[in-house]
Amino acid sequence: MVYSCAIAGKRVAVLALFLCACPALAERAGPQHFAQVTPAAISEPRVIDPPALYLGQRAEEPFIEERARLMEAVIAAGDRQPDQARALTDLAEFFFAHAMAPEGLSVLGGVAGEAVPPAHLLRARAFELALGLIDTRGRPLTPRAEALLDPPHSAWPDQPLFLALSHIRDGNCVDARPLLEQATARLARFPAPVRAQVLPGLLQCAIETGQWYLARDIAVSFEGYAELRDGTAYYYLLGQVAETVDEPLAAFDSYMHAITGRDIWAHRARRALVTLGLTRDALSTPDAIRLLKLEAEMWRGDESSGAVMDQLASLQVISGRKTDAIETYGLLIARLAGTTSATAAQQKARALIEDIYRRGAEGEIPLGRFMADHERIARYFRFTQSFALASELFADTFRKAGATKVAAEEYATTHDYLTAAQDLGITTAEEGQLARLKVKEAETLLAGGQFEALGALLLQPIALTDPVLKRRFDLVSARYFDETGQTVEVLADGQDTPDGEATTQLLRLRALARFERGEWPAAKASYARLYAREGNEMPLPDAIRYLLSAHRSGDSARAADLAGQFPSLTELPGWAEIARGLTREAPALLPLREETARARIDKAQETLDSLPEVERLN
Repeated sequence: MVYSCAIAGKRVAVLALFLCACPALAERAGPQHFAQVTPAAISEPRVIDPPALYLGQRAEEPFIEERARLMEAVIAAGDRQPDQARALTDLAEFFFAHAMAPEGLSVLGGVAGEAVPPAHLLRARAFELALGLIDTRGRPLTPRAEALLDPPHSAWPDQPLFLALSHIRDGNCVDARPLLEQATARLARFPAPVRAQVLPGLLQCAIETGQWYLARDIAVSFEGYAELRDGTAYYYLLGQVAETVDEPLAAFDSYMHAITGRDIWAHRARRALVTLGLTRDALSTPDAIRLLKLEAEMWRGDESSGAVMDQLASLQVISGRKTDAIETYGLLIARLAGTTSATAAQQKARALIEDIYRRGAEGEIPLGRFMADHERIARYFRFTQSFALASELFADTFRKAGATKVAAEEYATTHDYLTAAQDLGITTAEEGQLARLKVKEAETLLAGGQFEALGALLLQPIALTDPVLKRRFDLVSARYFDETGQTVEVLADGQDTPDGEATTQLLRLRALARFERGEWPAAKASYARLYAREGNEMPLPDAIRYLLSAHRSGDSARAADLAGQFPSLTELPGWAEIARGLTREAPALLPLREETARARIDKAQETLDSLPEVERLN
């Protein structure tokens, strides 16, 4: 097999051969190299490069003794900026030589001040760049360090190595490709711990870009490092080569050697194993989902963890588990907030949410399952404006199904979360969205007979600028007062909405309230406005009340007209006699004429009362 010949081969110590390709080693940079960089030179328009970090092999000392010596030098330097800067940079170099990036970067934070020679500042910047590129925390480079990667510093001998490492850190092997050979040669000058940390990334890019001879040399050099020999990086990359030459069994074997580790390479091996199993039909989708769920919990915090959850969600969608996928996207957003992965996950989740709630509203999902899905999704997306629209549709669906309690609670919850999100600057509600939710909540409470909750809602100050929403809310208020026997409140609340702008139902309720209070002229006027809208289509109970209001207010002529205008009245048994009695003046000399007239009125009232309940409340 090609891969075994290229990489796996006999493990022999060929590091010396690898280093032969490098230029002859020179002495380590010393003060004589810094002499070239003077304040006068710095002030010139041309760009000054920092010194090469390693021109010779670094002298080895016991870790504890060397660290103590360097820290004593920092203490001895005191507040003398030039001496302090040199001592701190030497200490940072020590940490870099042992691949201890966080410690080295913290030391370099003290290298500053106008009295620090430019040569020391440039050297500190160079180590700041080097430490930043090997920092496993993935923090962004400082602007002053990153500037050393720009074209003006292309003559700096260390730039090809650091520029390649920068591309590798960004996952961009294409741009790193032309630099790999030069970077590998330059790396031979650097301390062994740094080489051991950097070599796997160089090998990965060499494999991805097809530089097989270089990849072979880098892989064989792994023998010289205990942490790389038989390590997770080696076996993961060996598996990558095996996949490249279409040797899936060898790739599987290599990945299996690596998956028990705890570093990034072991994580990549576990992901690669899942992908290999899926592409070769050796792993079922449910098993792949199970493995990726485990990996999502084992590996967190970086962009790679986001890729795991994105892959997991994609498989969940494929297997028809869309709610599971939405939950996975929710976790991704929570764990990697503010990243490009989170933004992409938000968009994908939104599309899935819209699909689920549309199908729920159209009855494609049973209400019980729809409710369960809604509760799971809401945990992650309550504070988003798009979910507020989905949850409103959820409430509409349950309201239509008659589950008024569920619907009313959802309208209220959605309103509260959206209000909080808007106050916190997380999102912005659509124009009129908050008011619409409140009106729908009120309508649903009324439909469900939840008068106590509705009464509390009606006491809240609600800004309703939309005239349609205002009329709907006024109607709910009127119906509430009517249902609870509070007719006074019906009339008082109605002052905000003139009869000409009120809905037909609101006009009917106002007319009924005035009729029941015995305000006959006002009731007659209200029914007249209602009649102007409905004409002869006015329901029978309203027609009778209109006629009675006219009669009791002393407008016998209007009562007589109405008695013959409504076809539905003539169908009532005995109505002709009642109508004649209501519209005929009693003889002035007839004894008990008042009692006679009252009897006629009572007869009409009895007719009204005898109508079925549904008709009377129509």
